[in-house]
Amino acid sequence: MTLLQKLFTAANAVKAGESLQDPAKWKNRSLLMVPLGIITSAIFNFTGIDVPQDALNAINFGLATLGSVLFTYFTTATSTKVGL
Repeated sequence: MTLLQKLFTAANAVKAGESLQDPAKWKNRSLLMVPLGIITSAIFNFTGIDVPQDALNAINFGLATLGSVLFTYFTTATSTKVGL
C-alpha cells in the first residue's frame, strides 16, 4: 500500500467514523507525540537561539492547543468505541 493510499484510507476512516485496522498502533503513536512536542519546545533552551520569552510562550501554547484539539478529534473520529 502506497503512502497516498494510506492517507486516503485514514481520511476515509475519519470521515466515516470507522475504526482503523490497528487502533492500538494509532493510539500509541499519537501518545508519543506529546513527549516529542515537549522536546521540540525545549530545543530553544539548549541551542542558544535568542527568542523572547513572550514569543516562546505563545508558540508553546499554540502548539499545545492545536495538538490537543487534533489529538482529541482524531482519537474520537477513528474509534467506534469512543466518541461524543
